[in-house]
Amino acid sequence: MAEAIVVGGGRAGGLRLAVLSDDRCPTCRRLTQWLARQATLVPVELVAAGSADARRRFPSLDHDRTTRVLTVVASDGAVYEEERAWLACAWALPAWQPVAEGLGGGRLGRFVAAVGAQAVDRYRHRRACRSRTSCPSCR
Repeated sequence: MAEAIVVGGGRAGGLRLAVLSDDRCPTCRRLTQWLARQATLVPVELVAAGSADARRRFPSLDHDRTTRVLTVVASDGAVYEEERAWLACAWALPAWQPVAEGLGGGRLGRFVAAVGAQAVDRYRHRRACRSRTSCPSCR
């Protein structure tokens, strides 16, 4: 779990989040457009997953994976994937922060967040993937 995000580590000044999402995915595009319009508690930058910019800025990431699962990179170097990334995004939004902290605080909440994030990530990948028969994730 992203304790640094969920348990207030990000409240220290200077934290920024880079959200990597797949621009090929219609669901991701809608969610990132929505996120871009929201007021945030910390600066949030949207980066196209797998792009040249993402590869230059975050060379140690598995960039193929970032096109399949939501990934958030914090300015302190922490990397959040899957449910942790969804919780980090929710935590950055004033109205959603209590929900993120609630889901991140116990095993049941983390389980619910994990199931939801996995379902969304599978759905968005399937929608974005053009060749399901050749993609190992879609088989």
